[in-house]
Amino acid sequence: MTTGKQLTDKQLEILHDHYKETFTRLREAEASRDRLLIWVIGLFALLILEIGYPAAVGGTLGKLSVVGGELNLQSLPLPALLNATWVLTLAISLRYCQTTVLVNRQYPYLHSLEEAISPGLSGGDLYQREGKVYLREYPLLLDVAWFAYCILFPFILMFATVGLLIWEITRVDYPFYHKIFDTCIAGAIICFFFLYRMQPTLASKWRRWQTRSRRK
Repeated sequence: MTTGKQLTDKQLEILHDHYKETFTRLREAEASRDRLLIWVIGLFALLILEIGYPAAVGGTLGKLSVVGGELNLQSLPLPALLNATWVLTLAISLRYCQTTVLVNRQYPYLHSLEEAISPGLSGGDLYQREGKVYLREYPLLLDVAWFAYCILFPFILMFATVGLLIWEITRVDYPFYHKIFDTCIAGAIICFFFLYRMQPTLASKWRRWQTRSRRK
């Protein structure tokens, strides 16, 4: 990117506006990610209730208004409701992973904009709030929070998905084809979280190993 000393006032203005727009979109994506996180946790809690206490869940269901009509949820078979919950969990989990990847990919670009603009404004760290200034003397608590949020949480969800699936197969007396359907959906959820969290890390380590091997 062009250095700040070569930027005219007009270019700085354009970059500043673009930075503000990028930062706004990033904050909106972060807010969406946080809402999706709550949805994912809530849906896993619902899966626990549907698998562990299916009769109680069925008794608490009421009527749902859909396109001007009413749908009596209590009249729906519990296996179908569990299938629907798994599908909804899959959809929300996929969207959560997509949004989180979007946020993670936007921060390096935001930092590059700050590095381009800052030299044109007396230099230093004046315009690097989200980059150097934020990362300077980074608190241990935020490192722990990052580990819990980005590493521990995906692992917990993958293990929880396996546990719920095993629990459903061994505990709930539903038709076999419903369990096959749920197994496919659970496998997709695990795959999404693996691709979101584990695959980039493994791919990076593999590339570093290949680079070291070529140098030998």
